[in-house]
Amino acid sequence: MTEIPSETAEAPFDQAYFEQITALVTAEFQVEDALIEHNVPTYFLKQPQETKNAFLRLLENLEKMNLIAILRKRDSKIVLKVVRKPPTKPSNILVNWLLFFATIGTTFATGYLISPAMINPFISGATFTVAIMAVLGAHEMGHKLAANKRKVESSPPYFIPGPPPVGQVFGIGTFGAVIMQKSLPRNRDALFDIGVSGPLIGFVITVIVTFVGLALSPVVYRLPEGPFGSFPILFELVGTALGFFGVYGRGNIILIHPVAFAGFIGMIVTMLNMLPAGMLDGGHVATSILGGKMRGILNVTAIVFLVIYGYYPMAFFVLFLSLFKHPGPLDDISSISRKRKYVIPILFIVFILSGITLPPPPVYSIKIDSNVPGVIFRIYYTDSVYYSNNTPWTSTLAEGIYIIFVDSTVTIGGTVYTFLQWEDGSTNPNRTITLNKDMIIFANYTMSAPLV
Repeated sequence: MTEIPSETAEAPFDQAYFEQITALVTAEFQVEDALIEHNVPTYFLKQPQETKNAFLRLLENLEKMNLIAILRKRDSKIVLKVVRKPPTKPSNILVNWLLFFATIGTTFATGYLISPAMINPFISGATFTVAIMAVLGAHEMGHKLAANKRKVESSPPYFIPGPPPVGQVFGIGTFGAVIMQKSLPRNRDALFDIGVSGPLIGFVITVIVTFVGLALSPVVYRLPEGPFGSFPILFELVGTALGFFGVYGRGNIILIHPVAFAGFIGMIVTMLNMLPAGMLDGGHVATSILGGKMRGILNVTAIVFLVIYGYYPMAFFVLFLSLFKHPGPLDDISSISRKRKYVIPILFIVFILSGITLPPPPVYSIKIDSNVPGVIFRIYYTDSVYYSNNTPWTSTLAEGIYIIFVDSTVTIGGTVYTFLQWEDGSTNPNRTITLNKDMIIFANYTMSAPLV
């Protein structure tokens, strides 16, 4: 997190130095008044006048004197202040590497533990690690490249290890990654570019990872026992596309491959970062477009969204971020360019595809029972999905049509029982039901002659 440089000079500017700075300022701007305010050269600019390019040229000239400028609006007046450039502390690259390798270890453990039974867990761990590190790394490198291009000093990415899913702890092996900005962007264009670069590049890699992961996901025939998870629109679209082109094998249940799970995480990361709050990527974008306007409304909207979708820890994090004012760019007067405004609808589309989840298939409770405990039943969901068990049996199944079979006669404990009827009065031991509500299916048997 970066802060606005102190507007109180550490050492006073003498008159000659002030006049030298004033000459640079007046070469670029029409100045209404110039003074030293709290030991800081301060200039009130005439309005209207072009400020964006003039400010960039001024920064280039001030850079040679180890100075920077700050352009703000104060009581309807445009005020330019010149301060000494704050020193930046170099990053300790060893810390970045240690965190990087630690995150590789924790994500490998996650992939190993979530591996489906038919996939080698070591392969699962390795592929999940590559996929999730690619998603997170692409996101942060997008920020880093944009920061470098826009001459914003920043650290290398810090990967943050997290707990794998062990016991009652649900973890994904990482808390994400972050880069630290050490200086402010020069204007709103630069702030916008840094804000959007991470989510957009990360989104592209997420789409690729999701396609690969779902293509690798095994498909099996299995009774559709719920509850089922809800997935973002993009995840569902990728799955539908792969099914349309015949990538999947035969079956009715997709077992999510760890690489596909990494794609799912990438979508959630993209959505969370694009929320228009605090120092999140979406907060950078919102500030570049609106300045400080609607800051409170956007923060509250983001928190409400997170609460509705059940992201409670992130809601508290955004609440914490909302306590701090966004510093904005050095030039917080000039608006973003028109071509960047064309990107805004794309950001909304990416947010919706990544963050809005489709409701899971409806599920209902079903109990199959009989007046004689231990009766074997068979249940069919499709021609290829078959399941057998003994009464009483309870489960939660997806909405749909099921066929339930019981034997006409059963022998339990040496006694022969003959099927009499179902609870609805039907006497056919083969029964078709439409499961669209909670149901209790009850088979009644009557005792026959004992075996001799």
